[in-house]
Amino acid sequence: MTVTPAASLCEAKRRGTGPGLQACALFYLNMKKTVIIAMLLFTATALYADTVIMKDKSRMKGLVVEEYVDRVMLSTVDGERMVFRADIDRIEYDTPEQNFMQMGRSYEAKGWYDKAAFYYKKAMEINPDYKEAREAYLASHARLWRDEERRVNKEMELQIAASQWRNKSARQISTASVSKEDLLKKTLGISLLEKDGVFVINEVVSNSSAFKAGIRKGDVLVGIWGKLIRYSDKEEILAELLGPKYSEVRVMIEKDILVAADRDSVNKNLYKELGISLGFEYEGLALKDLAIGKKGYRAGLKKGDFIMAVDKNMTRYLPMDSVIALINSAGNKEVVFTIRRNVNLRRENR
Repeated sequence: MTVTPAASLCEAKRRGTGPGLQACALFYLNMKKTVIIAMLLFTATALYADTVIMKDKSRMKGLVVEEYVDRVMLSTVDGERMVFRADIDRIEYDTPEQNFMQMGRSYEAKGWYDKAAFYYKKAMEINPDYKEAREAYLASHARLWRDEERRVNKEMELQIAASQWRNKSARQISTASVSKEDLLKKTLGISLLEKDGVFVINEVVSNSSAFKAGIRKGDVLVGIWGKLIRYSDKEEILAELLGPKYSEVRVMIEKDILVAADRDSVNKNLYKELGISLGFEYEGLALKDLAIGKKGYRAGLKKGDFIMAVDKNMTRYLPMDSVIALINSAGNKEVVFTIRRNVNLRRENR
């Protein structure tokens, strides 16, 4: 066993053979500090960590930053890792509200929307600012409403068919059906193009609900009712978007917004000129406030937008100072903001 000089002095003090009182006290004080620091470091590694438990019983720790139908994005100390759900046994989240969200999602996948709504509400009770839980809670009620309307319509169709059969009506009932793509265009005013799991807005009908909400051709549909939809089946997405007439569906759109810098603004503070206020939230970097008439407002930025990237540089892991520096580094060039925006679309027959 190796004994430090300070420890020897402490032993000498105990035996009464040396002056080691001050050295002994200093030794134990330093030891206490070392233990506290070690505990803090150990605790820091455990804080805010989700645990992905694989089917082979191995575990991965990190933060689940994105969830899709067939995979999750896990941020670890070694970078981001894509983990497929087929290989996952379960995910244990760091916060209780996230665990309630997971239970809600599992019931939702089975079509038990009433039970899903119960757990989404529990998540909201724990964290009233949990936007994803609120979106999911509203979505579950919308699906309950839609299923009930379908059930009623089906019963009416059966009653009409039975009545016609009884009356032996000679009039032929048209069996022509309208495709879901055509219905989507008629009700919401958009058409979708799927490529590599990404759903791009391929067309926007003028004066439609989507057009009035600011959706344009080339935008990307990334979420419905707060749930990311990349890699999902297109038929499922169409079914999610279609619904009762005059009802609403909440979607998340991703788009690029270009802000042109003045030619003489090389040495100016472009961030200040934008008239925006940014702040980090659970979902990402949010545009908290926006000055009307300023450059950001004129370019089309809106309060509540999430800034995903600045000139293709992701903001997820950047401190605020670095984000502002990126904006100001544009000089006299344009700055491209990649944003995500939640909008409500009203289903209308055109």
